[in-house]
Amino acid sequence: MIKVDHAKAALIFSRLLYAYLHRVPPFDHPKAIPPQRKENLPPSLVWGSREHALFLFASCYWMRGGIQSHTAIRSLTKLYASEPHIFLPESAQRLSVEDLAAKFRDVGLGFNADQIGGMWKENLARIARRWKGDPRNIFKGITSYHAAVRRIKNLKGRGFLSFQEKMVSMLIYFYMDAGIIDPWNFPMPIDFHWLRTVFAHEIVVAHKRDGNSNGFYTKPVLAAVRELSLRYCIEQNADPLLLCEAVWLYSGLMCNQHPGNQSEVGVRHGRKTELFPILRWSPAQTRTYERTCGSCIIQETCKWCVPSAAYYIRGRIDLREKRDAPPQQNLFL
Repeated sequence: MIKVDHAKAALIFSRLLYAYLHRVPPFDHPKAIPPQRKENLPPSLVWGSREHALFLFASCYWMRGGIQSHTAIRSLTKLYASEPHIFLPESAQRLSVEDLAAKFRDVGLGFNADQIGGMWKENLARIARRWKGDPRNIFKGITSYHAAVRRIKNLKGRGFLSFQEKMVSMLIYFYMDAGIIDPWNFPMPIDFHWLRTVFAHEIVVAHKRDGNSNGFYTKPVLAAVRELSLRYCIEQNADPLLLCEAVWLYSGLMCNQHPGNQSEVGVRHGRKTELFPILRWSPAQTRTYERTCGSCIIQETCKWCVPSAAYYIRGRIDLREKRDAPPQQNLFL
């Protein structure tokens, strides 16, 4: 059985939102900005335009893990500078999957390049055929997540290739942030950073029987966390855009730094690649701990190490071990 602690979620999410709104560290760091902000996008894009919407739609292909989000957006910006026509639905018929994959690799987007090339071509054709060549039309007349899922999720020929619940939320987030669609409540794009947060703090507790070969990266867990995030926004009248950013950025800037969340990676064998905990505590790790976990505004509820490599390399969510502190810190716990 999956248990969700809504009271603890409200406490933690509210603290993170307060810190984000008031630029409390780490949110005062130059890296504490979402990847789709203007400084990372092509200067020629008119904010809120069809071309802007198409660029954000294309960005979703690389928001599924395997590459840093900021890196993916900046690489796409390089591609747009030299090949803006390939982002347009009217070009879909003339595009070659092989050429697209080669173009992706040329700008450092080699991850799943061939697969994404096929999605890119087909989805542009669907936008042209079903939505008059403008992805902004996808959201006309709808103001709910479930309606958006029915139009966007890939299911029996409907929707768009590769778009499941997470990418539906991601596209909503991108378009709301850009002012392309009006705001309404929606569940967060549940990625590794969200899952690490809810499991590390035992906001969500799942038992072994709730898992599978992907650890706790299961459909029931993802559904529970989506419902949790949506319920929080509704009950607390919270801005879903700010909540999305606060949790995602905090995990990336702070939680990543704990050595228990880091791994030594063995010889690559796809999902079977072996991962090993790293040795600790070196002086450098101790200083990093004091700067991150040692000053964390939610550390009193943080219980577990949830390594990122297990997710990005093996497609799993694992609770590796109880979170610890440097020996000298333990004297004061």
